Amino acid sequence: MRSWRQDGFVLRLCVLAAAAGGALASLEMAKIRREGGTIITSSTLGWAHADGVHVPHAVPVTEDDPATVWCRAEKHGTWVAGAMHSGTCTVPFLGSVLQVTDSYEVLVSLNGSSRVRYENWDRYLAPPHNAVSVEVRRFLAMDEGEDGFPQAGYLSPQERRAFLVAGPHVDKVDAAMVLVEDQPVRYDLRAVSLDTSRIAVTHEEEVLAEARLLNPGPSRQHVVEAREVVVTQLAYWGQLKGTYTGLDAHVVSPPPSVEERELTWGVQNELDNVHNELLEYNLPPGTGVWVKLIGTVRKTEAPYSGTLTSVYRDGSQSSRVVEGLHMDQRLVQLHAQYSSPYFLFNNTELDIPEQVSVLYKSTTTTTTTTTTTTTTTTPDPPKISMVGPEKPKSDSLSTTSQQEVAVSMHDGAGQLAPAGLALLAALALAARVAALP
Repeated sequence: MRSWRQDGFVLRLCVLAAAAGGALASLEMAKIRREGGTIITSSTLGWAHADGVHVPHAVPVTEDDPATVWCRAEKHGTWVAGAMHSGTCTVPFLGSVLQVTDSYEVLVSLNGSSRVRYENWDRYLAPPHNAVSVEVRRFLAMDEGEDGFPQAGYLSPQERRAFLVAGPHVDKVDAAMVLVEDQPVRYDLRAVSLDTSRIAVTHEEEVLAEARLLNPGPSRQHVVEAREVVVTQLAYWGQLKGTYTGLDAHVVSPPPSVEERELTWGVQNELDNVHNELLEYNLPPGTGVWVKLIGTVRKTEAPYSGTLTSVYRDGSQSSRVVEGLHMDQRLVQLHAQYSSPYFLFNNTELDIPEQVSVLYKSTTTTTTTTTTTTTTTTPDPPKISMVGPEKPKSDSLSTTSQQEVAVSMHDGAGQLAPAGLALLAALALAARVAALP
């Protein structure tokens, strides 16, 4: 028979078939001990009220005997632990062996998610890290008896003894093996399938940034400016029962995106995507144009199922099918909206319509009914770009050269603008007046 004192021995948690009507009546999450003595709530282990029936995912005392599982019973306000077999929970209490058949609790693994193992303990050591507690000051302990069968009971650190059931007697021992919860170091989620019948998708337009392109020179210029836009993508795969929040997770998203991401499990992840785009416009002389960078953000919520693999420190893995809620928010389109050009000296708009240019468009699609809303966020401060041989000297016509005036009087089609015609007439009149004797 395998020695139960072997270090690092891991119990493979079995699934016991539930008897008819044997659903869990109640469940209290188990407590585990951290280094330094802090007691926290386990994420994968719980105590289920049994009432003499088998329960799913009960934690066996040893892997060789899956029908004998950990149990605890309350006597005079004190919880003591032992082993349950055939509907009877046998525990040590004040030097006597108690057999409880009517009211006790069984240690269970939530959805089969737990991994437990034993660590050696003696009276000169503190209880090990992640020791599973019966109550605050007692922990599950066992040892191998002289007949080769395991003896289950509990460890009392205050008394520096473990109390184990040895047939009809209770053994008080100075060394035993303590049950500890073995936590994974990371998760891996794959084979994800979204429930398309319950998916909800919305699209929102947001002003992500603003810019201004300027051409103060005397001739038409093609103005180009590079602009960086940072868009935050949100990803969340739910807080699932039997999992630890905050662990590293590698997630492979379902089609059509099929993205592989390194995330933090159980929290909303914010992933910054940087878009480097070129803003460009063929500007008439002495004009400028405002540019809004508008993003279409798609928000998706849907139930999902997938295969979650727990990876442990020793390299071993355990996989199971899970169900949860997935939420995703990402940019699916980015376009630049150019206003009508305007004269820099008086802000008069030219008779040129607004223009829209698509800068980025996602290649993935979602075939669902969507709703569209428009929101406006506070844009970045305007970023000015000037291209041309010289900057404007002044807004006053008295300091503007005749060449600049002549060029600025033409619209984008090469024709004289109405303002330009009026200005020519004024200049001609002034010239005739100046020529009078």
